[in-house]
Amino acid sequence: MEMVMIGDKYLASGFRLIGVDTIEVTDDDAAAKKVEELVFEGKCKVVIITEKVALKLKALRAGLLKTRRLYPIFLIIPDFEGPLNERIKELHQLVSQAIGVKLKLSE
Repeated sequence: MEMVMIGDKYLASGFRLIGVDTIEVTDDDAAAKKVEELVFEGKCKVVIITEKVALKLKALRAGLLKTRRLYPIFLIIPDFEGPLNERIKELHQLVSQAIGVKLKLSE
């Protein structure tokens, strides 16, 4: 699997229609466990997850950044409830850290 989407049956169905391998899970905790398994097995290069799952995996993703591993790349998408805006805050922090200056985030 080069790319996999892990999520509920509705999101998985949509991604399956466009040819992406999917793993259906019943809840966010099950999705987080499945992502951890895939990361440690090194089986895929791109993992598509929802923002809620990404929040549960924040420590794992931070750990991967510290080890400078290139893969997997996480594509974080909103679920059917809409965006949480946590990803914007996370990206703001990363850019501020990269350039060495705390940027002002206007809402």
